[in-house]
Amino acid sequence: MPAMLDVVISMILGITIVLIIINANMIVGEGWFEYNNEMLVQEMLLSTATLIEGEFRNMGFGVSKTPTLSAGVIEYADRQHIKFTSDLNRTGTIDTVEYFIGSTDDVNFQNEAIRPLHRRVNSGETRSVGYVTEFQLRYFEKNGNELTTFPLEGAANIYMIEIEMEVQNPHALHRDDGDEVYAVTRWRQTRLGSKNLITR
Repeated sequence: MPAMLDVVISMILGITIVLIIINANMIVGEGWFEYNNEMLVQEMLLSTATLIEGEFRNMGFGVSKTPTLSAGVIEYADRQHIKFTSDLNRTGTIDTVEYFIGSTDDVNFQNEAIRPLHRRVNSGETRSVGYVTEFQLRYFEKNGNELTTFPLEGAANIYMIEIEMEVQNPHALHRDDGDEVYAVTRWRQTRLGSKNLITR
């Protein structure tokens, strides 16, 4: 009888240890999955932000600073769409660059809040440069006042731009009370100014 009791106790202890190991592996696996997804959204945001920040800082490069053309740097601006001119390739030819947010219908992800961020140069093909859940632009005059009436066309009085973006993971990490949970990261570039705008 004591031998049988020892066997039963050993089995219970063995099963308990196995369950602990399985649970620990699941926790480690979930933690690693969430870490990888956090890294993924940060890399997605960084690549898009680097492109945008570089081009916005160079908007107006090579564009004539004569009074008649000073308004030609930013041709159109609203909260989620901007169109500006710049000599992108440093060849003396002025290009027109547009950034604007697309529709959720343009993509097919589990995360239905994701939309493509589009870029178009001149009359060329529209290309997606990233996938975002938020893309907001704010515009400021030389004296720091924010411009709030849109759209702005031929906007010679824009001297600073604030950019805010949010990127989420395309696929849910897990469900919390029935709601899908996604990895999220945000980026804000406050009062970004191109020297080609500021010196006008």
